[in-house]
Amino acid sequence: MQNNARREINPIALFFIVFFGVSALICGIFALDFFSTDKRGSVKYVIGDEEYKLSGDDAYSQNGDILICFDDIATLCGMTVTGSSNSKVFYAENSNQKIKFSDDSRIAIINDSDKDMLSPAEMRGGKVYVPLDFVESYMGGIGVEIEKNTVTITRGEYNASTKDNPIYADATFTGGDDDPISPSTGDNGVSPTYTFVTDLSAFEQYMNPEDKDAFLILVNREKPIDENYAPSNLVDITNVRKDGRSEKMVETAEKALQALYIEMQAAGYTDVSVTSGYRSYKKQVSLYNTYTEREMSENNISREEAQKIVDTYSAKPGASEHQTGLCCDMHNLGSASQKFAEEEVYTWLIENCYKFGFVLRFPEGKEDITGYSFEPWHYRFVGRYHASEMHRLDMCLEEYIEYLDAQ
Repeated sequence: MQNNARREINPIALFFIVFFGVSALICGIFALDFFSTDKRGSVKYVIGDEEYKLSGDDAYSQNGDILICFDDIATLCGMTVTGSSNSKVFYAENSNQKIKFSDDSRIAIINDSDKDMLSPAEMRGGKVYVPLDFVESYMGGIGVEIEKNTVTITRGEYNASTKDNPIYADATFTGGDDDPISPSTGDNGVSPTYTFVTDLSAFEQYMNPEDKDAFLILVNREKPIDENYAPSNLVDITNVRKDGRSEKMVETAEKALQALYIEMQAAGYTDVSVTSGYRSYKKQVSLYNTYTEREMSENNISREEAQKIVDTYSAKPGASEHQTGLCCDMHNLGSASQKFAEEEVYTWLIENCYKFGFVLRFPEGKEDITGYSFEPWHYRFVGRYHASEMHRLDMCLEEYIEYLDAQ
């Protein structure tokens, strides 16, 4: 009689069957990944006289786009560069064109117009990396060649008679169909004119001084002012806070400030007042020491530790702009605070102060450059020409001085 009973499967044998089956599947997946045509190798870059390689992880974005170091292109093309750890602005040589990249942003700002990139810019070690196809599409004056994992960037063809004395085509940021940026001031350095709601003709000579460079002085930790310096033409500030205080400012700057207040009040903002103007070296010593003592007391820390905190919001004696008599603190709060940036009048000031010759001295996002925290209340007079240029170029004073020095 035939036995139809099923034979039992050995559990140990079943384990090994499953184990080797899963292992074979995993190995197969890794093999497919390794031999895949999408596997990215290193990329060689030849940018002018510079040659180097980047691994696949560094040469490609997460989206698979080839990246290129724009700082190297800028060096090749003789561009002026400003920026911080989060963003950079590149200015084309011999023109008013510019391009701005920000870390982890797909938006490049070309000649004040937003342009989308396939992958976000990446800041690495102080340099910015951007998608190569974006450079090909929006930048002129260079040649781009890609062959066998090698990217070659060259200047535009020279038009001189010999290779020993080439004259290269200028780099440009055309922005696709956009026109290049137009300067807000003429090529001869003439300041722009603005239309106001009120009649400010009597103040024009102050807002737009004849010597446009007379007030372009840089004072900071690296460029301190002598302790004996004091401006000779100080006058009382008209729009000072009505609490019994007396503040002064250089006459030209104070007259321009009067014009700003007339227009600001005509726009409906009547509660802003000046809380601080000129400070002598001696007064800055007292103020700095007061802040230091307060930090020591409130935080139970040493003087050295306290001064490190104070240095983020108050200048050491000799490093304060207030000693020049060209700046003032103004707001509508009980005391100076970053909350002033939430006030509607702050927006008005940012959109209009340059027309009167003033700039926000310590703007948000420029802390790494200015060395100070964002101060929405601190405004500095430089005259209309330079204030308009700083507004157009989106530069703080340190960046702007560097920009002028590179011209």
